Amino acid sequence: MKPRFELAIALVFAAGASAQDFPNKPVRVIIPYAAGGGSDITTRIVQARAMELLGQSLIVDNRAGGGTLIGTRMAQTAPADGYTLGVMDPAFIINPTLVKDAGYDALKDFTPVTLITATPLILVSPPSFPPKTVQELVDYVKANASKVNYGSPGDGSAGHLAMEQFRSFFGLKMIHIPYKGAGPAVVAVVAAEVPMLIAGSGGVPFIQDGRLRGLAATSTKRLPAIPNVPTFAELGFPQINVQTFAGVVAPAGTPPAAIKKLHAAFAGAIQTPEVKARLEQLNQFPVGNTPEEFGVFLRDNQARLVKVVRDSNIKLEH
Repeated sequence: MKPRFELAIALVFAAGASAQDFPNKPVRVIIPYAAGGGSDITTRIVQARAMELLGQSLIVDNRAGGGTLIGTRMAQTAPADGYTLGVMDPAFIINPTLVKDAGYDALKDFTPVTLITATPLILVSPPSFPPKTVQELVDYVKANASKVNYGSPGDGSAGHLAMEQFRSFFGLKMIHIPYKGAGPAVVAVVAAEVPMLIAGSGGVPFIQDGRLRGLAATSTKRLPAIPNVPTFAELGFPQINVQTFAGVVAPAGTPPAAIKKLHAAFAGAIQTPEVKARLEQLNQFPVGNTPEEFGVFLRDNQARLVKVVRDSNIKLEH
């Protein structure tokens, strides 16, 4: 019995030492998008300072494809040891509803680490489009039921869901024109190919130079870069609130001690003045909340987006 007892004690001490030593090798950060996209840029802004605080390298691994499913599943099935993370956006919490074979549960198969940023979306239109306010736009669409188009970055994108939330809330009948990404969608509305779009931060420069009219933002406070654009909440419509985000998650079962160290590194980096300033320059709101707070954020946003999907009967196949 004595050797078994000694072995058990040794295993306990080994586990404790392992937790204390974490991390003793580089940590892989999977991004389910190609390099140069929003999540990738956001992660790389935080990366250098987070590495300093963690005391180990963070290796960004871009795994695009399958509407984010390839990278997400890689993070899901990685060993739950703290050495593999994922940086996720709204697709992470909505794909299990949109795609019948998504193969994961965002809330059960992952452990939240921290929310890096939340980024509001902005209802925009070309200056040539007659409505100049949200109410004027609603009245215009109602007077032209089923005759007015709206653009989006693609089926199931945050911009699509936000527009469907807007359309459903006001009881509007419109025609959806999906584009292959945020860039082409913004170009289309600048060219008045479609009369409206709920755009991400990529639309901000066009509002600033007058090529687009900003009608309202989905954030709770105005974006400093476009201070004349009100929020939907200010206008009395807080129900229009879909935003995009970037947040760090780990596979379910990752040791709490590892999560604590990873959170300290990422949240600490996000709160660094130079990192915050760079994120704010991209019209993102830096967060860096606790794992528990990020978990609540994911649950609340999933419930909100699932309602939009079901109300609008949106379906995707991969």
